[in-house]
Parts: sequence; C-alpha cells; structure tokens
Amino acid sequence: MDSLESKVETLRAIPGFAELPSARLKPVAQAAEVARFGAGEVIVRQGDPGDAVYALAEGKAEVWLMDAPQGPVLLRTMGPGQLFGETAVLYQGPRSATIRAKTDVTTLKLAGPTFLGLLRSSPELAVQVAVILAQRLASDRRALAVDPTASGAA
Repeated sequence: MDSLESKVETLRAIPGFAELPSARLKPVAQAAEVARFGAGEVIVRQGDPGDAVYALAEGKAEVWLMDAPQGPVLLRTMGPGQLFGETAVLYQGPRSATIRAKTDVTTLKLAGPTFLGLLRSSPELAVQVAVILAQRLASDRRALAVDPTASGAA
C-alpha cells in the first residue's frame, strides 16, 4: 500500500478517479499519506477543521451524526473505494460527521489543497464528486426521516 503504484490503484477504485490519466493521478498519489486506524478509532471528528480528504483503501468505517436531537445516529457504513472528508474541505468548514473505524482501516489521506487542485484541473472529477455528495445528502435525509434512531446502514 505504501508504493506509488498501490496508491494510484487505490485512487482508481474511487468513482471518478478511474477515468483520470496516470499523469494526473501520480502526483496526487505521491502527495497522499497512508493512514491506518484500529477498529473503534475515530478517523475524523464532527466539528473539527476539514483539512484533508480520505480514500478508504481497506476495512469498513461508520459515519455518525453526533448532534442529532435524539443522540448519535449511524448514517451509513463505508467500504473500500469510498471517499470521505471532502465536504468540509470543499466549503472550508468544520467536519459534518464523525467517521469511526468499524474494522481496522487503511486510508490514503489527501491534504485539502491537493484535493482542491485535482478538482480544479479535472472538471469531470469535480462533477462526479458533486454527484456523490448529492446522493449522500439524499440518502442521509431518507435515513433520518425513516427512522431517526436506527438507520439501516450496514
């Protein structure tokens, strides 16, 4: 996972990244830091500054809304090939959810400016990220509307 080639392959597993030429992905992969987390460990905490985006390479992570009126709510569980942390980086604000490792997790951590530079140079990727964010928003709203105390995230 620490080699440049394995980082590029991890990025290619994320929707929108697969279509990017290696010339665009390699500098991003080179700048990415491998970050590992043990089961139960908090990866990002709701309210903290959004300074980086994470690509989930191995393991499962849970997305928790900590400030819901009824208490913490599990919104979804993510697996390899999913991106998280981009919302706070995009609007340069605090994290909107807490991400906790459900199992041992390996991620690629991309500094916010690196991620934003990639989006600026790749309009097709920027559109794909916008689609992912819109789908996630709709899914989260449904999860909270259907059963705000126990979402169906698996």
